[in-house]
Amino acid sequence: MIDLSVCTSVWGDYSKYLAAWSDSIVAQTVQPSRVVIFDAGVSCKAAVIETQKFLQDNEIPCLVREKRYTSMGAARNSAVAAAKTEWIIHLDADDELLPWAIEDVQALADEHDVVSIGAMRNGVAQCFPDITAAKILEREHGMFSCGAFRRSFWNQRRWHTHNSWIDSTFWVGLAHNGARFTGTERPGFIYNQHMDSISSQLTPIERKAAMRQWLRACKEWTLT
Repeated sequence: MIDLSVCTSVWGDYSKYLAAWSDSIVAQTVQPSRVVIFDAGVSCKAAVIETQKFLQDNEIPCLVREKRYTSMGAARNSAVAAAKTEWIIHLDADDELLPWAIEDVQALADEHDVVSIGAMRNGVAQCFPDITAAKILEREHGMFSCGAFRRSFWNQRRWHTHNSWIDSTFWVGLAHNGARFTGTERPGFIYNQHMDSISSQLTPIERKAAMRQWLRACKEWTLT
């Protein structure tokens, strides 16, 4: 069985999504070793407590950690830091795993370090079974935020904390460090997009700056 944690970092009103999020974890055909919830200042503490109890009642160990929010990258790093498993999936609290997600990661884990989990996005399947580190560094889109990765590679290069555009550069960093990439043949999570999403709140200037940052990182890693 794969030694894997499902983590999330949550703050503000995102706690309202935790019920569906945790339902999707309990429904997995292969259960995670543990779940970690990093509470960076949620508006409803009861939702976190209820989620933890629900998971534990379903025999899934659930650890909750609390710390003041400083940045998206710092929050995600704190969630992963609390997980001691070999593999990690950081699943945003407003997204949901499909029942076979961990099963599909387990099938690919022995010979890879990063698994791109395909998404159902606006009702359309998007998967990247042929993704490689070289393609990531060549600026090819091949990863969503919900990907599985070996914790040892996160130890070498964590999410940066410079701004909220952190996903693309995280995968680029792992590619620079020699991680072996692959992807699932079928979608493994539901990518829910809504007006609460951080990405929907970025200004055009912030998006242009993030694009420049990503292009530089693909060519030569300069972020610290």
